[in-house]
Amino acid sequence: MKIFNLALPVLTQAQDDTSTLLSLKVHSALESGVDHLLDAVGSRNVTQMSSLLQDLVEETISEGPYDLDGDVKAALDMIKRTLLADIRGALNEAHCYDQSELHTQIKCFEACEIAHDIGDKSCGERCDGMAHKKCRDNLLELYTDHITKCRALDEFVWQFTKYNCPEFQKKCCLLSHTTWNCGGLCAGQISKMTVDDSLGDWINKQIGIFQSAYESWMKLHKQCRESYHTYVELDADCDCKQADCEARNCQWDQCKYLNCEVRYNECWGRCEAEWERTSEAKECLEKDRKIDWSATEKIECYVNVLLEQPTKEQLLATCGKEDCFNEYREHMYLECNKICVEVDFENGSGKLEEHERRYHEDADYTGKFTDVKNQATGQYEDQDVTEEGKHSVRTRHRAANKEDENRCTAHLDLDYQLPPCCHPCPVRPSRPCEGGGDYSGGWDKNSYMWIFYGQYGFLDDVAIDYMAQKICHSGEHTYIYGYNLCDCIECPRLPPCADPKCTHAKECTYPARYDYSQHDIKVDCAAISDSEGMAYKTGEIAMAVDE
Repeated sequence: MKIFNLALPVLTQAQDDTSTLLSLKVHSALESGVDHLLDAVGSRNVTQMSSLLQDLVEETISEGPYDLDGDVKAALDMIKRTLLADIRGALNEAHCYDQSELHTQIKCFEACEIAHDIGDKSCGERCDGMAHKKCRDNLLELYTDHITKCRALDEFVWQFTKYNCPEFQKKCCLLSHTTWNCGGLCAGQISKMTVDDSLGDWINKQIGIFQSAYESWMKLHKQCRESYHTYVELDADCDCKQADCEARNCQWDQCKYLNCEVRYNECWGRCEAEWERTSEAKECLEKDRKIDWSATEKIECYVNVLLEQPTKEQLLATCGKEDCFNEYREHMYLECNKICVEVDFENGSGKLEEHERRYHEDADYTGKFTDVKNQATGQYEDQDVTEEGKHSVRTRHRAANKEDENRCTAHLDLDYQLPPCCHPCPVRPSRPCEGGGDYSGGWDKNSYMWIFYGQYGFLDDVAIDYMAQKICHSGEHTYIYGYNLCDCIECPRLPPCADPKCTHAKECTYPARYDYSQHDIKVDCAAISDSEGMAYKTGEIAMAVDE
């Protein structure tokens, strides 16, 4: 789309037919060239604009001197001072947003760290097993007490049944005299005859023995019963503490595993993939912007060639005569070819390297009217969206000496961010029921079974050295019997996870925590404008009007 229509003037007078035809030819070329140029302006296709202007300059140089109509001058000046400033401002703004996105992308990793910290706290504390240990220690004391008292009852019963069970020797006849009383026995003599009462005496004696035995038995039985109940009640409490501790540690282990090995590493992997995708995408956009910026520099120079009106002194200084107009413009055109010779630059290693941030330097101008800049003497300022300061720009597009780069696009070098360091998942302690062995040197001293049970002798099958009571059941009077642990509760199977993305090669060393605040954006990219473009829109436009 055309910005506006151009009305090119007809020459009022010519020296001769040749010069008149030549001037008309030049103006025809200018008219056609500027017409096509404005179509490209409408589409903001700066590379096409640069190519069209280059063709136009080359054609006008070959055709001879010319005078530009005021409208053509205004159009070309608008391109140079306004349009190019807008384009450069847009390129700077896009560069700012991309640079901000490279920093913001690092915040993805911070979200992983925050989520990991929250998840880690939600796992709570791991059971250390001390409450269970104390319970089992007390249980062994109660076992000793229970066995002592119940074996005393056993001994009493055994002794009583062996030595005190009643056995009466009954007689054949319980009468003291026959009932055949003839023979002179009188009534007084008969009244003295009795029935044997030894059984009654024996029974009465046995009642006394059993009464005393019953009282002793009741006392011993009560002591045995109470000690046994105390033992089994505490045993049940210890069993609950054991089960609760194992269940808690299984829950803790699963929580830690899911939070770190699964979620944290998945999050880190997603951020790394997005960081890589973003970096690759921004590299393409960075290159495109540099191509466009280089084209704007060429455009500016070509417009200078078309607009230049050298004085006689300038012509004499350039080519030694006062009418070498085309030679002068050709010299200017050749100077344009020295601008942004390299659109971009790559260092020898092809790797990202850190460079000090470059600041604005004004370029030298070749003359009052030309506005042709010497690129070696000026540079645009690096954008610093985080207000980091001098250090640093990480890029592979810079040399140690900027003079070796021969370009005008260094300020569009993106500062590529390296992924932050991370915190690899720590080795989790042994899970419940892992490990085992015996006390002859076969224990894994890092296993759960040793740490929580084995080291305290809870699983030792040797006899308790201070217990000499009779064994009634297999395994009695051993530590494993007295402590009476339940079978360990196995943890649920953990879900599979991918290989860790946060490896020890990426681990934070010093400082232990990565400072994500260095990626806080402190610049409003919407307010970014090219400093040279702003100068064009103010002082330079005023200078052009004065001229």
